[in-house]
Amino acid sequence: MVKEKVNEVICGSHKFYMDGYLKAILDDLKSNLEKKYDAFIIVSGREGFGKSTLASQIAVYMDNDYNLDRCCFTPRQFVETVKKATRGQAVVFDETMGFLSSRGAMSSFNRDLIKVFSEMRYKGLVIILCIPNFFEMDRYPALHRSEGLFYVYERSKFASYSYGKKHDLYLAGKKIYKYTTPPDFRGRYVKYFPHNEAEYDLKKKVSTEEEEKEKEKEIGFSKIKHAKLYVLFKEWEEEGLTQKQMSVKVGLSQPMVNEILRNGAKLINQG
Repeated sequence: MVKEKVNEVICGSHKFYMDGYLKAILDDLKSNLEKKYDAFIIVSGREGFGKSTLASQIAVYMDNDYNLDRCCFTPRQFVETVKKATRGQAVVFDETMGFLSSRGAMSSFNRDLIKVFSEMRYKGLVIILCIPNFFEMDRYPALHRSEGLFYVYERSKFASYSYGKKHDLYLAGKKIYKYTTPPDFRGRYVKYFPHNEAEYDLKKKVSTEEEEKEKEKEIGFSKIKHAKLYVLFKEWEEEGLTQKQMSVKVGLSQPMVNEILRNGAKLINQG
């Protein structure tokens, strides 16, 4: 274990102590921002261990004007905030509500990341991804696009993985979902939280409720669409079309056509 250096840092109205090795890494990333690069950082660890605290400290150090407006709690909010952000600003995706708990949700979010990468690079943004499990990320953002990983393995304690070490960790640990590769160093961070906690909790609550409403709408639209397709497919079935022919006509896969034909009647009855 490397004995940490500790520095007092002042970031606008924020003042707190930061591990010296962590500060040195962030200073290098700041230099890269001046060269028109972006900074994509991953913070991972179990829920309740303090990922959000470390991520927000990194954000205010990299961008003294960082505030709750650029702290995002849902994938939809994250994509919209990245698009609105201006050069050099920090945006944190704070995954605290379990939106990425399923593999399907994580796969969808990985696709969202690909969409915003060009925006991040063009604007020279600081993007901090605060997620429960590093190994759920796709290879491209995890291995090639992110600058480094900070793994919060205990309250106020983190392990730092550089670009190369992160690569080794992902390849070795993904098979068993364990952080087996030794980090570059281990450090500590203080409890300082730059957001007003009441405002932070309120935004998290409102964001969650809004996301759930949007998902309910999407599910409703999907059911209506599938019910209409079911009626159409039944008509084609009577005309003698095969499922393969139907799939070509509507641009869906044959298994999806089969699924709609099997379950479409239930949707109509529910409606």
